[in-house]
Amino acid sequence: MHPRRSSLLGALLAATLLTGLLGACSSDASTRAGADDKGPTTTAAPVTVPETIPAGTKLRIGDQLDYLKTILKLSGQDQDLPYDVEYASFVGGPPMLQAFKGGAIDSGFVASTPLIFAQAAKQDIVAVAGWAADRGLGGLVTVDPSIKGWKDLKGKRVAYQRGTSAEAAVLTGLSEAGLKPSDITTVDVPITQISAALQGGSADAGLSTEPLISLFLAGHPDAKVAAVPGDITDRGSFLIASKDALADEGKTAALADYASRLVKAFAWLKDHPDDLASGIFVKQYGLSPERAKELVAQGNGSTKFFALPGDILKQQQKLADLFVDAGQIPAKIDVSAEFDNRFNDLILAEQGK
Repeated sequence: MHPRRSSLLGALLAATLLTGLLGACSSDASTRAGADDKGPTTTAAPVTVPETIPAGTKLRIGDQLDYLKTILKLSGQDQDLPYDVEYASFVGGPPMLQAFKGGAIDSGFVASTPLIFAQAAKQDIVAVAGWAADRGLGGLVTVDPSIKGWKDLKGKRVAYQRGTSAEAAVLTGLSEAGLKPSDITTVDVPITQISAALQGGSADAGLSTEPLISLFLAGHPDAKVAAVPGDITDRGSFLIASKDALADEGKTAALADYASRLVKAFAWLKDHPDDLASGIFVKQYGLSPERAKELVAQGNGSTKFFALPGDILKQQQKLADLFVDAGQIPAKIDVSAEFDNRFNDLILAEQGK
């Protein structure tokens, strides 16, 4: 495989998480820290950006193909950090969850699905910040003219990777169309193989994301994006942290500063769409400048943070229940335990500046 194309395929999973978020900011968030599957217990105390952070404090951040590192660098928010940051690179949420399990990282970012699977596995991980774009980068791709939306998938072969945000989008789309997973034939393949499944005829439609969607559309003039996932769970990303890290005052202080810098970075990118298009979509994902600007203009350049759990709670619970119904997690969970609200005031105040 040509190195350029290989790098594009590798960038795919990071693109899945480049989902920015519209602000669904409910100020009466009641997320509790230290909650278990039985429900919330105690409310976490609000955290502010500290004036000083203990010398020698280090944050071990799980990144995906240098995404967080890149947006901080583009915006200049990686300068003069009053603590050390050690990045570990991952491709997708599952290996990052394994790193948390081994105590190798303090914080990282994932989409809605890994957060649900972490809770189902009883991992001591919570989301401390959430963001999403007006429009995500995923879509239902097909060359079948009879497929115009989710409702047209009945009896069709649909390619997606189980246990990922792609499956979340499929389950949600089917539910909204009044269909069940049993109404389709699942073609379970890695997300980097969706295009091959469509091209080879082993699937009628597939849930893919950028930059693979653009590459497939460019090579197949008869292809189209038949549906775009619209739920906040399909577009949202979360900054997550281990409860061990949050029990450390120095790491919590550093994480408060890091979260604040992320808010500033996304605000800067919104005001500098050309830098976003060039720095992420062209340089990292290998898309043409024209396609990159088109994606930004479609809503991928407008990213906002939202309070936790806020309006995400209902949709996240619905998604978790769909995974239970599909047999992907063993028992019903209360997703309120996935969220920690201690940074809400800090993040929303920073976003309001």
